[in-house]
Amino acid sequence: MKWKTIVCLTMLTVTALMWAWPNDKARSGNQINWHAYDKGMIKAKESGKGMVFYFYADWCTYCVRMQKETFAHDSVINFMNNDVVAIKVDVDQEKELSRVFGIRGLPATVLVTRDGDRIGPMPGFMKPKMFLARLIRYIEQS
Repeated sequence: MKWKTIVCLTMLTVTALMWAWPNDKARSGNQINWHAYDKGMIKAKESGKGMVFYFYADWCTYCVRMQKETFAHDSVINFMNNDVVAIKVDVDQEKELSRVFGIRGLPATVLVTRDGDRIGPMPGFMKPKMFLARLIRYIEQS
């Protein structure tokens, strides 16, 4: 009887760990090269790339989750570092900029194409594949 209990508990523990373990983690250890607003605008103008604005707050649970899961994924890192200029905006520090962009919920992502068209804000947490698919689709359509 004890043997069956141990086996069942072990199987439950392994199953719980498999469900809880994030499957969209980066493997390379690279990070996104985030820019402040002013420097990001200059870099975008010089490079001719679009910009991805990420609005967050340190106290926001889903912002922390987005940072740990979505922005830690290799494909998202590569896209954000190579195809756009990544601009990170703390809404507590940049209240006026958050108002200008119409940010009402966190986290929020706004894409500004190289032509200056603004897409978003896209509110809420997004898993890496969905986040990347949306950005690529918007860039291809613009």
